[in-house]
Amino acid sequence: MPSTASTTPSRRRTAPALTLAALVALGVAVPGVVPGARPAAAEPTPSASELEKRLDKLHTEAEIATEKYNKTRVDLDAARKAQRAAAEHAALLEAQAAPARERLAGLAAANYMGGGPDTLFGAGGREGLTENAYLAHQQARTVAVAQAEIDKANAAKRAADARTAQVQRAADGSAKARAAAKAKVADVQKQLDKVSTTKVKDPGSGLTATVRGTGLPAKMTRKAMAKMGSPYVWAAAGPNSFDCSGLVVWAYAQVGKKGLPHYTGSLYALGEKVGRGSLRSGDLVYFGGSLHHMGIYLSNGLYLHAPRTGDVVKISKLSDRSDYAGANRIS
Repeated sequence: MPSTASTTPSRRRTAPALTLAALVALGVAVPGVVPGARPAAAEPTPSASELEKRLDKLHTEAEIATEKYNKTRVDLDAARKAQRAAAEHAALLEAQAAPARERLAGLAAANYMGGGPDTLFGAGGREGLTENAYLAHQQARTVAVAQAEIDKANAAKRAADARTAQVQRAADGSAKARAAAKAKVADVQKQLDKVSTTKVKDPGSGLTATVRGTGLPAKMTRKAMAKMGSPYVWAAAGPNSFDCSGLVVWAYAQVGKKGLPHYTGSLYALGEKVGRGSLRSGDLVYFGGSLHHMGIYLSNGLYLHAPRTGDVVKISKLSDRSDYAGANRIS
């Protein structure tokens, strides 16, 4: 009788697929995976308060680095002046000694052409010297004294050169340290902006703006944005209606900075001036030669303001204004 094995078709059994974790657990070598290794845990994102503390510390470090840089610039300027003065003094002494050298060389040549040593050391003259020998001796003393002064001046010049090179190295090092400190500040500021970003859409204009940061100006801006749609009323400073400067005064009061002047000109005189290319959320922007209007910068060329009678607090584009006058930052 034929065997069962010869009459029954063989059946292939497919092993269940193994997961990567199972393979690693069994000790099977998997390309790119170290047996027993655990995936590295992602670094937790720092909170806004942690980043603010870090930023404060870095700002202090940057200020210290900047002052060291400023000092080396002053030192370098002084060293360069001393270097120039030493070089000019050495050159002046060299020029003053040149005529005496020429006269001495002329006397030596004349004596040589006139008969050699006997013309210098003849019978008579001062202490047995001929007249030419005496003159040559006196001239040689003059040249020797001048040369001693020149040597001192050249030594001072070398010292000034070395001092300047030393201060230049210090200045280069402080400039690098300052740049590194500023880069750290910028990096942490970017991180802070990411974790402290607020987006808001103006239902009236349809514009969407972003406010970044956790400093006082950014906090003030978020308070002001909550008043979008509130009517413009001349000389009003909230809480339900505003004029352009009244909105700023009210918003700052909500974050603890009370008593700001309700006048664009006086507000512009406060804080620090900001270039248009350096605007940040919360900076105050002004318009007109007489600063008759103002608003609060948001981001991406957008600003919040209370425009005019019959209008409401809203987001507008800076590019729509041709009378931009400047900006400042009140912290």
